[in-house]
Amino acid sequence: MHLLELLLLVVGCWGWGNIEVLIDQKGGYNVTIGNRVWLRSSRTALYVDNKWFSSDDNSLPLTGISYTSGFDPNLGDYRDFQLSYDLVRSGIHTQIIGHIRDWYSGSGISFHLDTGNLTMTNTVPLDMDHVRTVFPSFYIEQIDKNDQRGYFTFEGEMTGDDNKHAGWWNPSSKVIQSGIQGGPIVLFNLSQQGEGDILVLSPFSRFMATSLSQTNSNTLEYGVMGSMLSIPANYNHSMIVFYSSQGINEGIREWGQLMQREYTRTNQHRLNDLTINYLGYYTDNGAYYYYNTEKGINYEETMVNVRHQISLPFHYIQLDSWWYYKGIGDGVSQWTA
Repeated sequence: MHLLELLLLVVGCWGWGNIEVLIDQKGGYNVTIGNRVWLRSSRTALYVDNKWFSSDDNSLPLTGISYTSGFDPNLGDYRDFQLSYDLVRSGIHTQIIGHIRDWYSGSGISFHLDTGNLTMTNTVPLDMDHVRTVFPSFYIEQIDKNDQRGYFTFEGEMTGDDNKHAGWWNPSSKVIQSGIQGGPIVLFNLSQQGEGDILVLSPFSRFMATSLSQTNSNTLEYGVMGSMLSIPANYNHSMIVFYSSQGINEGIREWGQLMQREYTRTNQHRLNDLTINYLGYYTDNGAYYYYNTEKGINYEETMVNVRHQISLPFHYIQLDSWWYYKGIGDGVSQWTA
């Protein structure tokens, strides 16, 4: 008991400003900025064998909280708080561990879930807009009348541009409209007009298998997409809550730089990209020749005329969807030039 009390006293980030994570003896966790709660945890849960096991009804009971430290070759040292849960299926016990890591070298708190040493299968899947593993999860709520948090997120096609939206961070907001199409979420203080403290919530690994989801009870949940029937043994996934005091634009840039460090990516290919360095001619949606040719001639002749009649030094021409043979959902049906 004394060890747990000591643990509760020392949980919290240091060395990078105002962000902290506080864990209580029941396994609840709050993310705070400047001693004010920004994110308050909900449940930890798993959908396996066609039913839910959850910490909120004790079908996935918390069995212990422990603390250790570790080192990541790209991001450096971190402290690791471990929440252990007992999953019992047909009399077989599996240890499920949720990790909460704060990093010395960056303004982020990451959440990792180890799903144990047994395969998790379902025959009745959930849909793609929900998740079948839940860790972490946070209430979408207005905590008090002084709570001025807002959100912004990308969603939908065109890299999330089609359905990007913003609003108040409260239970009446539909933050995630479609889990499979959703993107990172930015929380900010509306009273600072997006120029001060911000949090970026995004997957930290397994980017094609995990997503964020909003439940009917207005909680934000992260995990494996519900349509996946099987999760292999010894699987893990992670999400990051990134903090910046520099506002939305610079904060997103800093989040991107941290993600690049973790996955050893640079801007080399982007800076050498032909389409960024040179002028080009586009025929995509909104362009004059989008599904439109010059009168009396075909597309090939139209593009040749563009090249010869426009006296600009463009180095490439973009050919849009009018170019290819279409099949189901207007996708490519023949790879024929």
